[in-house]
Amino acid sequence: MEIIQSIIGFFIAIGILVTFHEFGHFYIARLFNVKVLNFSIGFGKTLYKKKFSEDGTEYSVGLIPLGGYVKMLESHEIKDQPSDLVYKNCFDKQSVYKRFLIVAAGPIFNLILAIIFFTFVHFSGITGMKPYIQEITDSENNIIMTDKKNEILAVNNVTTKRWQDVRVEVLNSIVNGDDLLLKVKTDNVINNINIIYDKDILKQEGDVLRNIGIIPTQPLLPPIIGDVQEDSPASLAGLKKHDNVLSINNEPINNWNSLSNYIQNNPDEILQLKISRENDILDIILVPSRQDNNFGYAGISAQRKYLDEYRVLVQYPLLDSIYKSFRLTYDYSILTFKMIFELFTGQANINNISGPLSIAEFSGKSLSMGAVYFAYLLAILSISLGVLNLLPIPMLDGGHLVYYIIEMVIGRPVSDKIQLVAQQFGLAILLGIMILAFYNDFTRLL
Repeated sequence: MEIIQSIIGFFIAIGILVTFHEFGHFYIARLFNVKVLNFSIGFGKTLYKKKFSEDGTEYSVGLIPLGGYVKMLESHEIKDQPSDLVYKNCFDKQSVYKRFLIVAAGPIFNLILAIIFFTFVHFSGITGMKPYIQEITDSENNIIMTDKKNEILAVNNVTTKRWQDVRVEVLNSIVNGDDLLLKVKTDNVINNINIIYDKDILKQEGDVLRNIGIIPTQPLLPPIIGDVQEDSPASLAGLKKHDNVLSINNEPINNWNSLSNYIQNNPDEILQLKISRENDILDIILVPSRQDNNFGYAGISAQRKYLDEYRVLVQYPLLDSIYKSFRLTYDYSILTFKMIFELFTGQANINNISGPLSIAEFSGKSLSMGAVYFAYLLAILSISLGVLNLLPIPMLDGGHLVYYIIEMVIGRPVSDKIQLVAQQFGLAILLGIMILAFYNDFTRLL
């Protein structure tokens, strides 16, 4: 069930993002009266194609959903003696400024889509965990502050309501090389804490917050099962909602953290659970499956009522949601550009690159959590797709934009010979990135 959900989530996510990206090229091309021959989503064998008029655009869907293209009329494709009127419909006969806008429209539409999704998320409201920290340690592991109800109110004077807000602002500060100042509230007392971090912190593996010494609070919840996912190891073992886990392999379980850690640390292992169910004591055999980073997975979650004090609903009025969405799209875009630069220059860990398998997993999980969480993921993925396509790499939109900028400066197009060599170079880079992304995905799953 989980695999099917991941596949469905992946196809929906990629379908939406790629379609809107290609629609950007299509819409601006038609705005400039450029004839579009084919609007295709996906590559490989054609599964569906449709023309609404004999001389109109052919719309098609390919077997492999990892991309798409908009094919526009070029002057060399006209067999008969062309007229000036026909030339006006050719992409290559447009001014360099129009060609620039047509190519740039795809990535720009991805950023517009992110704003739309973020607006929906913030107006509808999204639930997250309050940024409570258990402790803060310095670079030498000395404890600076410890209390389970320390709440981070702001990072470098930017208000943070959820852990995701904290993570983004911390990454922004690290990538920019800025000081890291936390505003932390403890028992109605506000403390300003300056975090000293290693400048090569992004090269380290693992969670960046823990690497700089910020340890999130783990709620001490009772080991009572709140929900059991269908077709999960827990469901197959016979665990049910409201089951109270008393012990695992004869070791007492006193809270949810102990239960969760035991399961995560024992993938593919036989665990003997003793549970309390409606005044009966039962023995159940559970075998957690192996998930990302070799962690065990059972498919259970804690009772939500115990998490209420740790949750926060972040919601804004419509105009505030729109403003917040513009700001967040800008922040994520700049952060993505900088993180890519850090990766290419060797200042960040290449294990952080994710591929289609990770996207599928995240899509499936967010889809199961509801429309708001799925929209939030789509916004982030749309920004990533837009930024990636703006990179000055031949074969990508950004590579073509570089050609047009050069043409604007020197007054003539870049020669076909140079473009051919650059395309081969760009193809090699993209293949390298894809291989690395797939490798990272497989190592996470193995």
